[in-house]
Amino acid sequence: MEWTILDSDKTPQDTSGVEGFIQRMDHTLKSGGPPLEGFKFLNSGAEMLRITREIENEALAREGAEALYVGFQTAEKLHIETDRYRRINQSGVTVVGLGQGKASDQSAQTLEQWVDLPHDTRAFENQWYLVTRGPVPILFVGWETSGTEMFGQGGISTPGKYFKGFVSSDLRVIEASIGHLERVRRQSGPSQPMPIEKLTEEIPFPVSRVMVVTDDGQSPNLAELRQVGARFATQRFASVVLFDMSAASYLTSPYPSGELEREWDRVIDKNEARMIGRHRLVSQLEELEAQGLSAGVVLPSGHGFEQMAERAEKGDVDLIMIPSSLVRPGLFDRIKGYTLKVLMENTGIPVLVYKEGGMAWLCSGGSWKRFRNRGVSAVSEASIA
Repeated sequence: MEWTILDSDKTPQDTSGVEGFIQRMDHTLKSGGPPLEGFKFLNSGAEMLRITREIENEALAREGAEALYVGFQTAEKLHIETDRYRRINQSGVTVVGLGQGKASDQSAQTLEQWVDLPHDTRAFENQWYLVTRGPVPILFVGWETSGTEMFGQGGISTPGKYFKGFVSSDLRVIEASIGHLERVRRQSGPSQPMPIEKLTEEIPFPVSRVMVVTDDGQSPNLAELRQVGARFATQRFASVVLFDMSAASYLTSPYPSGELEREWDRVIDKNEARMIGRHRLVSQLEELEAQGLSAGVVLPSGHGFEQMAERAEKGDVDLIMIPSSLVRPGLFDRIKGYTLKVLMENTGIPVLVYKEGGMAWLCSGGSWKRFRNRGVSAVSEASIA
């Protein structure tokens, strides 16, 4: 699902494309099942504001409310709502705010994270919305259709201000939209090289599972990366998944003879690694567990970071860690696909690039787009400076 207005969404009857977006969303998310439920179309800005206040009040009133994702459109609108969201924050509700512009320290302190978005009048994340899983699952979005010049400016009563949107209680819509916003959220983070200790503290999004490149114990660089990954995971209360580059072979399978690949297309623990003779991996997992970490390993059946991206996406990984030597490695590793370029082209999960000795850089979708047109060598220079 592409969470933006496409040219194909626009029709002569609805030049905004919002209705086409909704139809495409219904077709994509129902996946052959029943039509989306609990759905109501909205055209009134005043009604949208009333629904916004109802959702905010529900979050204030209910114990155990889950994270609330709020589209403010701009940092100025967050500033206007600072007092309200301070109360919501003080009630124990985690709020992630998204919009264009840098939020003031006073406003940002009312949120778990403020995500500064690039200007985009078509993207879902740039609109006015509130979405939460509970205690009452709901998604409201008001898509501004006023035109580029007025986008995000003024209030709902400003002349020429128009919105079109919907409210839904369908969990398919709610889960999909939160998944998209979480992906956007993870693209927001520090992009300059800095000491790994500082970067660990400054990553603004939660990390519950980190994937770290490893091998059969031959590379000192990867041994150092495992140690760094362990410290990072300890500080962020995360689990570790090792990605064993040495498992793949063009000639043999890393899995037990006669067993299907799909049976091993998952994270395995140290007992399973021992069973198939991966004793060096067993030692690595035991070292991580001795530090109080939950740890497992992935054994790819083929070469290249495309497999790493696929396994990370399937395994709900929040952050990938690679050494700077694999940003643009030697010829043979490039041929096999072990480059940052391949990794970033196949996943939206942020990548932490670590240089032996202590410096690191976070490469996310936003920073990657800035550097991509300058070539991989530019990314390499930025990430290991």
